[in-house]
Amino acid sequence: MLFYTERLTKVLSERFDDVTEINDVAIHGCSGGVSGFIYHKECNDFFNEYEDDIEDVCYDMLGDEWMVTLIKHAKLTDIMSLKTHAVWFVVETYCQSIVQDCEEYCAA
Repeated sequence: MLFYTERLTKVLSERFDDVTEINDVAIHGCSGGVSGFIYHKECNDFFNEYEDDIEDVCYDMLGDEWMVTLIKHAKLTDIMSLKTHAVWFVVETYCQSIVQDCEEYCAA
């Protein structure tokens, strides 16, 4: 997970310690409801605390136009929704990375 900062990796690894939940988030995403990342306020608070880290991940994964990409993909119309989807993107890609790492480790 080279695109995650140490601080973001730490907070996500502390939050996501259940393999079943990690797999569910990796497959189904956050839109179905992931504790701590359901409400706009929760996501807004998380985004505000880890803004630089989240933006770094989005930039690394989606490129210079990461905001435009998220806005177009999810048809977002306000900043709160953009923050929520940026947080969801980071959480989902984190969980996908964990699943991929586990699959690679088990295959070795």
